[in-house]
Amino acid sequence: PPNKSPRASGPRLDRPLSKKEGSGPDPAPEQESQNKMATVIVKISGNNQTRRWTSRADHLTFASIQKRVADNFQTPKFYLTYKDDEDDDINVSTDEELQEAVSLALKTEPAVLRLKLVEGLSPAAARPSPPTTSPPPAAPSAPDAAPQGGANAPPAPAELNPHVFFQNLADALPQVMSALPPPLQSILSQMELDTAASAAANAAANAASRGASSASGAAATGLGA
Repeated sequence: PPNKSPRASGPRLDRPLSKKEGSGPDPAPEQESQNKMATVIVKISGNNQTRRWTSRADHLTFASIQKRVADNFQTPKFYLTYKDDEDDDINVSTDEELQEAVSLALKTEPAVLRLKLVEGLSPAAARPSPPTTSPPPAAPSAPDAAPQGGANAPPAPAELNPHVFFQNLADALPQVMSALPPPLQSILSQMELDTAASAAANAAANAASRGASSASGAAATGLGA
C-alpha cells in the first residue's frame, strides 16, 4: 500500500490569520506617545508683529503661552483664537482647549499652531453678569401681647388694706417678742413705754393747743359784739 505523508503540525498557512494572531500592538497608544514627543511650530500674531518658536507638544501649556505673550507683546488684557478644521475662530483659554488646537496642528505637515492675539477681554469675560438681588430684610416681629386673662394669666395681687395689715402686725408682735432674747425684750419694752409716753404728751399738747385756739376765737367774737 502507498505510504501516507504525515499531516504537518502547527497552524495552517493557507487560511487568513486572525487579528489577534496577525496584528501587532494597538497603534492608538503608540500614536498618542508620538504626538507627545512631536514638535510643533507655534506662531502668535498680533499688534502688527508675529512671534515664532518651536516646542514639544507635551511642553505647551496655556500658562507658558500667556507668559510668552506678556514678555513679547506687553499686552495686559488679551485672548487667543485659532482657526479649526472647519475654518471657525475658536477661543483658547484653558489647557484642554490648547491641546485640542495642538492635536489639529499635528495633523498638518509641517505641524504649525497659528494663534491670533486679540487685545481686550474675551466676549465671554466681557459679558456683564446679571445683577444679584438680595432678599428684602425680614419685618421685625411684633412683641408678644400681654396676657389678657385665661388659665395661664398670673393672679392679680390682692388690694392692700392698711387696717388689716396693722392688725395682723399687732397680732403677730407678741409671738415675735417672745422669741427674742430677754435683754432685747427689755430694750423693746422700754422703747414701747417711751413711745406711749411721747404719744400721750403729744396728745395733751394738741388738746391744749386746740383749747387755747377756741378761747381766743371766743374772745374775739365777744369783742366784735
